Amino acid sequence: MKRKGHMKRWAGALALALIGLGAAGPAAAQTRLGWYTQIGPAGIGFSESAKISAGGSTIPGASATLSDNLTLGFGLGYRFSDAFSVIAIGGLPPTTTIKGTGPLTGITVGKVTYGPLIVAANYHIPTAGKFQPFVGAGVNYTMVFDAKDGGLTKLKAKSAFGAVLRVGFDYMVSDTDGLFFSANKVFVNTSATGNAVALGGAPVSAKITLDPLILHAGWVHRF
Repeated sequence: MKRKGHMKRWAGALALALIGLGAAGPAAAQTRLGWYTQIGPAGIGFSESAKISAGGSTIPGASATLSDNLTLGFGLGYRFSDAFSVIAIGGLPPTTTIKGTGPLTGITVGKVTYGPLIVAANYHIPTAGKFQPFVGAGVNYTMVFDAKDGGLTKLKAKSAFGAVLRVGFDYMVSDTDGLFFSANKVFVNTSATGNAVALGGAPVSAKITLDPLILHAGWVHRF
């Protein structure tokens, strides 16, 4: 998908630029423990698949695609030590458009407004400079706020829990402020139901694998 490719190229370029800055910066940045915040754009790209049934029977070859999103993300974290921290990450709820594939190609199923909340623990790899990488893992709760009908009426989608793996880095320009980048891979499944207009209102259900990659970058402030 064109939007997904743009997001990955944007993230890769930003990551390389910040890595270059980190390699060039000889000065050490002292770790500041306690609270910190993050804010910046977040790109969400789905690795979706679906199993769709109508009237109780599976539709062979039918699946779905979800449009990628760009939103404003923010995080609140706490650094316990040089090595460990926890963070909660949320953002402004984006809206994804769901479209059918296979036999359902050309059908816009509907639109869903959602909010992926991440809570993760991070291990900060020891470094002596401004470039400070980390890895982490945690849980995700993808909350569905609204669903708007399209090819399905009475469209409903369930909120769901999942797991998260993440990797990223901070590049500190001072003791308190810097730039950050994180790649967050979420593993989450959900389900949706509705009535198909094209099938005379027959009940339709879908089990959907979302598994989005959330790329988040911006400004970090340590208190």
